[in-house]
Amino acid sequence: MITNDPASPYALGSTYAEHERLIRQAARLAPITERFFREAGISAGQRVLDIGSGVGDVAMLAARLVGPSGEVIGIERDPRSLDRARARVAEAGLHNVSFIQSDVSQITASEPFDAAVGRFILMWLPDPTSVLPKSPQVNHSTQPWAVSF
Repeated sequence: MITNDPASPYALGSTYAEHERLIRQAARLAPITERFFREAGISAGQRVLDIGSGVGDVAMLAARLVGPSGEVIGIERDPRSLDRARARVAEAGLHNVSFIQSDVSQITASEPFDAAVGRFILMWLPDPTSVLPKSPQVNHSTQPWAVSF
């Protein structure tokens, strides 16, 4: 186990090496995740919530699906991961992605979301079932949650 902060709630830590591992993993999972999101109905112009954004891979994938007319808001509690995600989004030239530092159980939003997504997040939550049905302002009548494996 790689960790740089014994108080970190993420068991694998947030070191540069762990971020690199997550990026490599995300590259392998991207085609499956994209197919899953497309089949879930995520498309151009939508507003998507990404819970547990980590270093930003799922948010960036969703941003490409929703295009410049859409928006992705990523939620991540780890400041190092957020710094890395923001830098990667800027480097990718994606202007429709932003991140908020927050615990997923404390999310607030001023506008409704068309979909909520996440990948490898539920296993890290103390009570995952409490987060899913209470998703903030997710319009459940138009889009379901799209939580990828």
